[in-house]
Amino acid sequence: MTLASRYPTRLLLSTAAIGAAGGLLVVGLNYALVGLPPSSLTYAIYAVTTPAWSLGSFVAMALFRRPGVALLTSVFSGLVNLASPFGVAQLVNFLVIGLLLELPFAVARYRRWSDRFFWIAFPAGALLLGAGYLAPTLAAGAIDPSDIAPWLSALLVAAGVALALGLTAVALRTAAALRKAGIGGGPAHAVAHRPSPARGDEPATAAE
Repeated sequence: MTLASRYPTRLLLSTAAIGAAGGLLVVGLNYALVGLPPSSLTYAIYAVTTPAWSLGSFVAMALFRRPGVALLTSVFSGLVNLASPFGVAQLVNFLVIGLLLELPFAVARYRRWSDRFFWIAFPAGALLLGAGYLAPTLAAGAIDPSDIAPWLSALLVAAGVALALGLTAVALRTAAALRKAGIGGGPAHAVAHRPSPARGDEPATAAE
């Protein structure tokens, strides 16, 4: 299969539009958070909200269900985020985000595309993003756990998990609505271009 057939113009334009929309969401989020005073709590809130950066890639992956779509969409989101307070650094961040979101599907050898698997892969990818931000922030000493009350830490963890699950639900519903509207080629197009499901996985179908 050639690169052009794997990523036709229609798919590229669709991922560009979805990536741009997701990127604008992150630009707004960054401008809202950058106004908060630097503190351990502020950086912890950044870690909790980082999974929201993945929404555009989640929607595109749920819609097209093929390898590389999350990374491709993240690149478009990163380009939009050149207008964010963090500039070029965001493009690098979104490249890392795209790779992390592809990871659960790559581990499954890009053979599992059921909604059931998305409920595993999407929250896992979202939580990886939060942890990926939190770990170096803790290592750099920007967050002092003693500055955050235990009950608040527990609340932030619960909020991160709830956000990951919420993003999964929004992505699957949005992809289903786009597919119903004919964006993405509809169910027949989605099934025709997916790899065969792994043994034991349910057949690939349009998002429920």
